[in-house]
Amino acid sequence: MLHYNILILAMEKLLSKLTRTSRLDAVLMIFTSVFIVSFHFFFIYFINSSYITAFVGEKFVSIIFAFGAILNISLLLSAPKLLRKHGLIHMTFGIVALEALSLILLAFPLHPIIAILAFFLHMAVSSVLMYCLDMLLEQYSTRDQMGSMRGMFLTMWNIPPVITPFIAGLILTNDNSHFRAAGETVLSQLYEVGYWKIYIIAAVFLIPFTIILRAYFSDFKDPEYPKMNVRETIQKFYSNKNIFDVFADRLLLNLYFAWSVVYIPIYLHNHIGFTWNQVGIILSCMLLPFVLFQRMIGKLQDQKHQEKSLLIFGFLIISVATIIQPFITTPSMLAWILILFVAHIGAAFVEVSSESYFYRHISPTNSGFISLFRMTRTIPYLLIPPLVGLSLLLLPFNQMFLILGCIMFIGVRYAFLIKED
Repeated sequence: MLHYNILILAMEKLLSKLTRTSRLDAVLMIFTSVFIVSFHFFFIYFINSSYITAFVGEKFVSIIFAFGAILNISLLLSAPKLLRKHGLIHMTFGIVALEALSLILLAFPLHPIIAILAFFLHMAVSSVLMYCLDMLLEQYSTRDQMGSMRGMFLTMWNIPPVITPFIAGLILTNDNSHFRAAGETVLSQLYEVGYWKIYIIAAVFLIPFTIILRAYFSDFKDPEYPKMNVRETIQKFYSNKNIFDVFADRLLLNLYFAWSVVYIPIYLHNHIGFTWNQVGIILSCMLLPFVLFQRMIGKLQDQKHQEKSLLIFGFLIISVATIIQPFITTPSMLAWILILFVAHIGAAFVEVSSESYFYRHISPTNSGFISLFRMTRTIPYLLIPPLVGLSLLLLPFNQMFLILGCIMFIGVRYAFLIKED
């Protein structure tokens, strides 16, 4: 513990020597924080569904995610009030503490109920970290650089998920397909597989993020955040048709992400027959388009403001590639890497285009609209149980991706309704 405190103090001293007041330095530290938080987030993102499945089974895992989503939405609705009461930086410190607690409990649960409750806590607070980083970046962004800023923000956010599934796959060295019912035996098996290592490593990445906050943003001056009446904010949000349409497109994109993150690892491992090492490689390659294309897309939008056409293009790619997935039934890594890579090229275009358009058309202090926009990350977990449940009643497991591909075509409709500048 003494060595740990010495290390923390040394890093804070080093950071404190750097200039804090410059806008450029602040933006660089925000992007660095985004990278660190993303590494923390995605290190566990693709293994959460398998971890929870060990306790509740494949049929009920989406219900667990749905309850977590309800908690997250409740917290996001309360976020503007917390901002006014505690300020952005103090609020962020509190969220980090709760997230660290949830990961420690997930790493070493004394009972399956504790593991599930810890997962609920993680689901509730993890997306709020993204919200806090959003609010921080908004204070240093200008409208004419919004595409570049958001493109870089998303590039930094999406670099770690290219690496983390592969690393996690190497750490999870054993097979968990033999898990039976929830109980003490499941806890011991999860420990042997190595899930605890994943959650502890994710928790460790919160330390440098905390140091950057203290060293660079402890004197951050909060703007005047407007009071948020939930019903009134939702009405204003809905009445602004362009904002609502881009919200709908982002919601559909995150439905694709949520559906994929819950069921693609399960499908590849339990149904196609890939090992966890192979699944990690496939997921890493799948996410490369976010690193390769998003900064370029952001710069293009600053010059051309063509979010509408890029949203249409992106959704068409996602839809076609996802509809093809059920017809790939052989354990060919190359085939799965190729089809998922193509689908995520479309996702990269949609993510940057929706992000750029939304933040270009709102005020930096509009915490209510930002809260609603960030709910698109968790609302899909409420939609997945009925959608997947109905799909599995009518179709085999692999055919649920056919349904998902058809749903993605709805995004083209909302993109057509958006008015470009």
